[in-house]
Amino acid sequence: MKAGLIVLIASIVIALAAILSFHLKQIEGMKNHPKVVEVNSFDMDEVLRSHSNIVAILGTGSMRPLIPAGQPNETVAWAVVDNTKDFNLLEAGMVVVFKHKDSGFVIHELNMLDKDGWISSGSYNGFYDSGRVTRENLRGVVTLIYKLKK
Repeated sequence: MKAGLIVLIASIVIALAAILSFHLKQIEGMKNHPKVVEVNSFDMDEVLRSHSNIVAILGTGSMRPLIPAGQPNETVAWAVVDNTKDFNLLEAGMVVVFKHKDSGFVIHELNMLDKDGWISSGSYNGFYDSGRVTRENLRGVVTLIYKLKK
């Protein structure tokens, strides 16, 4: 009985340590997050004309609070993307656009590099994305996000 209780407590401690480690990595990576600017809806026309490399973001909620959640197929923000960033200069915490093998284009955060590429996740998700961000599927680094003022 006593040995079983010790094993149970040890298992709980290991699980909590893994969860805490994941979230601490997320917090550490925030230093590389893009700047966020709130704009009025009537200013968006000027914003869109001033950037040639801007993409609309649908708010799935996976990148809250950086990118707000929205209704299905609703544009909730716009991202300025630098598609000239060298893959070798990527860092944990950077927010990137990449072509996911199953779900099309994704804007998520880089977590860590392994032999197969960058492990990524939505900053609000409690899990990593399937697949990796690689030289081949990387489309760029998000340098600026425009959100509409509420």
